Amino acid sequence: MGGAHSLSRQYLRAMPTSSLLPRDWTSKSAWLEAAHQAARTLRRDVAHASPQQIRHAIELASRLNPGPIGGDFELVERECWRGAEVRWKGRNEGTLAWIHGGAFAFGSPRVYRAAATHLARETHCRVLLIEYRLSPEHTFPSAHEDVAKALSGLLMEEDLVLVGDSAGGNLAASVWQHLSQTPEAQSLRGLALLSPWCDLRPQADSVAQNMVSHSPFDERDALEYAEAYLAGHTPEDPLVSPRLIQDYSKWPKAYVEWADDEFLAPDIVQWVSHMKAQDVDVTSRIEHSAVHGWQLLPDVLPEARRSMAALGSWAREALDLDPVEKSGVRFKTR
Repeated sequence: MGGAHSLSRQYLRAMPTSSLLPRDWTSKSAWLEAAHQAARTLRRDVAHASPQQIRHAIELASRLNPGPIGGDFELVERECWRGAEVRWKGRNEGTLAWIHGGAFAFGSPRVYRAAATHLARETHCRVLLIEYRLSPEHTFPSAHEDVAKALSGLLMEEDLVLVGDSAGGNLAASVWQHLSQTPEAQSLRGLALLSPWCDLRPQADSVAQNMVSHSPFDERDALEYAEAYLAGHTPEDPLVSPRLIQDYSKWPKAYVEWADDEFLAPDIVQWVSHMKAQDVDVTSRIEHSAVHGWQLLPDVLPEARRSMAALGSWAREALDLDPVEKSGVRFKTR
């Protein structure tokens, strides 16, 4: 341990201080970019944090944000899936299944508790947070198998909307494509993808453009976490790079949200364009200057509250539910 701290101190002394300062001292975006660069440098080159250590830190931090009072969070284990069920004041007008993100290496139902509680409040539906095995301990196809088993079992029971963010968006889309030819597929009423990591290839547009001003990770992280999960499996497979899907004939209506300047935006823009060209009914929503993963913090970030309200309205519409009445005002997606 002492040797590692010594190396870290040597690294900090050798690193030019100017590399951690903004290029333009008057620019808010430049300061934000510098902050993310500093965080990446400290995480990777100073602390040398392992995926397990990062995972543990995220879990601890999430305990400080349980979500608004009125939400019921219950860990569950069923025959086909395990995770958590979230309701808002006991309401259960429909079902949303959420596949969490985290580069295939992080995240859990507890980490998503606050966001799921807000979504349950917006929809008056129960939100199921699906747990799956994480990388690097469990490589492809572990996460895909867990999500496929869960989704197949749930679709045999009832209609639902499937939600996935970041790597969870990858899993939601690719697993849905895999199951789309099965009899239970007709029970999927909508597919919502929040900043989906849709292309794991080294030559992905997001890797080439590397827009990091509003992202806590960069091309180095994308390549490392993709390689850790794939463990030799080709990223050209649409099952792991759903941007490469060609047949959308069985797709339900879709909702795709991203920030215009986040790291993954270039791939998402191209993917949405391809979906629309294949006649998928896509509702697009774009935030400006939002940090990747902003949807997880509705108690803190106004952009996250906007996201939950928009997603909630769209999900109720997909489930053929009337708009939720709030303070005498009825909200509905355009």
